[in-house]
Amino acid sequence: MATLTVEGKQFDMDDLSEQARLMANSVAFCDSKINQLEAELAMVKMARSGYIQQLVAELPVSEAPKKTTTSNRSSTAKSTTAASKAAVSVDAPVKTTRKRAPAKPKKAPAAE
Repeated sequence: MATLTVEGKQFDMDDLSEQARLMANSVAFCDSKINQLEAELAMVKMARSGYIQQLVAELPVSEAPKKTTTSNRSSTAKSTTAASKAAVSVDAPVKTTRKRAPAKPKKAPAAE
């Protein structure tokens, strides 16, 4: 005998109307889909983290203004840590550069 628990109350599935059973099945389907999407989101976040690490490794090294600090850590360790925790935002899709053929000149209108 299957039971349904809603707001702390238990119901026997066999005693429910057809419509209530359909709704209970729909809720179960939604719960399953939410779990699937949360797992997928976790995978995408993990992949994004890896892409950020690879992106940071590919970025050109720039000389940042040196600040006086009393910390014993090296500036390289600080910049690597800051870069890995930095938010990365891409405002537009990354496009590869491809050479285009020169634009063809427009024909002048024929004189009458």
